Amino acid sequence: MSTAVRPEVRIAERAGFCYGVRLAIDKAKHARDAGKEVTTLGQLVHNPGIKADLSDRGIRTADLADQVEGGTLVIRAHGVPANELEQVRGKPDLEVIDATCTWVLQSQKAARELAAAGYTVCIIGHEDHPEVKGVRSYAGEGHVVVDDMDRSTWERVPHTKKIGVLSQSTILPFKLEEFAAFCLRRCHDLRVVNTICPVTLTRQADSVVLAGEVDAMIVVGGKNSSNTKELAVKCAEVCADTVHVADADELEGEYREWVRGKARIGITGGTSTPEVDLEEVRDRIYALSA
Repeated sequence: MSTAVRPEVRIAERAGFCYGVRLAIDKAKHARDAGKEVTTLGQLVHNPGIKADLSDRGIRTADLADQVEGGTLVIRAHGVPANELEQVRGKPDLEVIDATCTWVLQSQKAARELAAAGYTVCIIGHEDHPEVKGVRSYAGEGHVVVDDMDRSTWERVPHTKKIGVLSQSTILPFKLEEFAAFCLRRCHDLRVVNTICPVTLTRQADSVVLAGEVDAMIVVGGKNSSNTKELAVKCAEVCADTVHVADADELEGEYREWVRGKARIGITGGTSTPEVDLEEVRDRIYALSA
């Protein structure tokens, strides 16, 4: 009779919520605990469990500024377009708590300053990402957004005298470097502002190191989370046996057999994935391997 061997499971050192996401969630919870009617402008986080918890607390979500007339409105860490922020701040019966991440605020400031200095602002990221929508609202009329995954979109960059380059805070650094080199061939005066979040960089570095030391890697986080998807790509480059799951339930449902027989498994998560989710995945691995 064979006995199942309990695998070695390791969680990346720096994983769990980033500071900006944690702060936004805490501000929303504190306002609600104080008895305020709280609404968030857009989802605070791409995490099913946290979204359910906020909903259970009575914290509502609005997709558009027009949908909120009174109470307390929390601006998420991704930030919002300038016109939306101006709109909600102009409502006399609405308290606005701006939880925009400090790194996103720096990106918005850089976009505004580059545009004011006459640079054509070129942003690399995902056009429909809320952070990019916010940053581009400060980038002037002639700005360009290109996709880090689709190089054909880079042809949108004009041949012009001055180009200023920014990036979505969660893209991989080498993509910013490649895009900056591309823009250099289309202008005389190039300014590049590194707007990649340092938390994203350290998280990627820790995860890549771990991926090189295990037989299989699990990246935990929402399937709509840009930085989580990027993290899964980066881990897969080092550890081919990498899977991306939303939570422990998906791991059990889709990868029950995949887990068995693996001696060393690493776990990491995106900036919107709480530590408790990583620990739950670890515990589920142990249960499935028993």
